[in-house]
Amino acid sequence: MNRGNPTRCAAWIRALGLAVIALLMAADTTWALPKRQPTAEELAGWPVEVKGFVPLTPGEHPRLLFRKSDLETLRQRAQTPEGRAVLKRLRIQLNGSDGESMPRIGAPPAAKSRGEADDGGGAAGIYSFSHVAGFGLLYQLTGDRKYAELGMRCMERAFEGVLNFDPRYGFRQPNGALRAGPSLGWTALGYDLCYDGWDEDFRQKVAKAIAEYNPGKDMSLRELAIGQRQHPGSNHWGMIVGGGAMALLAVMNDPGVDMSRLQPLLEASERCMKINLTQGFGDGGFFVEGDGTGSMSSHIIFLSALQAWKTAAGKDFYTPKPNAQWTSLKWFFLTSLGGNPANLRASFPERGEYPQNIWGRNGLSGGNYFGIGFGLATGEQKAAMLWFYNHAGLKDLDQKSGFGLDAPSPYPHHSILSFVNWPLGMQEKNPGDVLPHAYRDSVCKYYAWRNRWQDKDDVIISVLTDATRGNYGCKAENTLTIQTGGRKIRWGRISGGFTGAYAPTRDGSTILTTGDGSCLAIDFSKSSGADAMLVMTGPGAPGGTVVEAGGTKFSFLFLGGAAPQPRDEGNKLVVGAQTVSLDGKTIVLAK
Repeated sequence: MNRGNPTRCAAWIRALGLAVIALLMAADTTWALPKRQPTAEELAGWPVEVKGFVPLTPGEHPRLLFRKSDLETLRQRAQTPEGRAVLKRLRIQLNGSDGESMPRIGAPPAAKSRGEADDGGGAAGIYSFSHVAGFGLLYQLTGDRKYAELGMRCMERAFEGVLNFDPRYGFRQPNGALRAGPSLGWTALGYDLCYDGWDEDFRQKVAKAIAEYNPGKDMSLRELAIGQRQHPGSNHWGMIVGGGAMALLAVMNDPGVDMSRLQPLLEASERCMKINLTQGFGDGGFFVEGDGTGSMSSHIIFLSALQAWKTAAGKDFYTPKPNAQWTSLKWFFLTSLGGNPANLRASFPERGEYPQNIWGRNGLSGGNYFGIGFGLATGEQKAAMLWFYNHAGLKDLDQKSGFGLDAPSPYPHHSILSFVNWPLGMQEKNPGDVLPHAYRDSVCKYYAWRNRWQDKDDVIISVLTDATRGNYGCKAENTLTIQTGGRKIRWGRISGGFTGAYAPTRDGSTILTTGDGSCLAIDFSKSSGADAMLVMTGPGAPGGTVVEAGGTKFSFLFLGGAAPQPRDEGNKLVVGAQTVSLDGKTIVLAK
């Protein structure tokens, strides 16, 4: 090794560290590998380098959600009506009133209650793992060191072992690796935001505590970063590797941090980001354990960790492939309008375990879908998400209830994410002009269609044609789930999944064959006179409106609008301005 060449020295250390990590992974029987290893194609091509990214200097903070160059814009944002509303909510989350004093400390939990805590079980103003960060944002916006001092006092409580109001979480005594990830990651955001307001000794003390994090029971920073506990098919894993990534990015290259130890972990963390998005989730954002569990794996900290990778390291995991995009966008695609905004779970097709997390906005597992999602979304996606927030009744609900923007939970970091990421001043755009009207997860064999974003009579269709499995799982479905008019219905029989080409038109209309030789046509063109016309032939065709033409029985379902009775004209049916026929085994629609 050439000790006089710093570049070659760093490369040698990095290579040695990676080799050590590889040996540890190979030797450690607790390393939980995914059921199948990601292919070279899945791992290639991402992340991409952020154009114009300016590398961090050692000790430069803030860095995880925004940089110093963004600070003036954020301070201007604080003067807008929306910004003031978010910061008012943040202050309530911090101490129950004005954010000018320490939070209350929750009562120590009974020994048995740590595994039974309610995810949303806390009132605003009680100590949590993101209180350091909440005071840190106020310090960044005002420059007043009293807020950094309050953040320091909250950090000292963390060192003392004070638990979150949900006692499963805590910096010193988290209840398992899945709780350790968010506890460490969101505490690391507090370090990032308070850094310049703390004296050198204290910030090095915190940096060392993060870099050498080890509360025991295989919950060290190394174990979190490489995802040693569980596997990508577990809802735990995104929380574990997401928290590890946030911590690593928060302290990398900072004074007092040994990068010869952390650099290999950063390399492993980058790979874990892709593994979670390809082995836990598919390319359509479907999670192998289902929706409520998927919300935990994506939204508690993992998607925010991807934002931190982009902001602090210049690596974009979001735009090159659809996987991360659909973990966020699926909530706005699959949720009906016109329902109770305080119970959007009822407007969503539930699949898998933990359905209580679906749109569970008052807690950690299902909260802040907008504040989190805006941090990664493209400009047009942000405009579409903003439209949904405004038109689903959430804007009015949050204004009426004093929740700022998408922050009814007690957690300060939800207000931080909304404040930093919300596209203030952006013109909303109907999602139908931005998102496709049909999409699938080709890995999990999940399909979904939506004719429009307008009102309660929108038609949303979905089906999971193959069973998925992590620790929990979802059964394969043999009928379509259809949401419209405030109700959910089942229709058709899908046997053996879909075969042949998947080629939806721009409006989402699609024709697919099934494994038993049936054919399904979904028509959103309105040519029939209905908002949506579903047609099926073969063994999977249900009863109801059945009409025969050319020796073939066609089963129809009309949704919305006014569709005339199908009329037999020899080898085809005429339905309004639409014709329906069969070419061999495939339905043909024509005008």
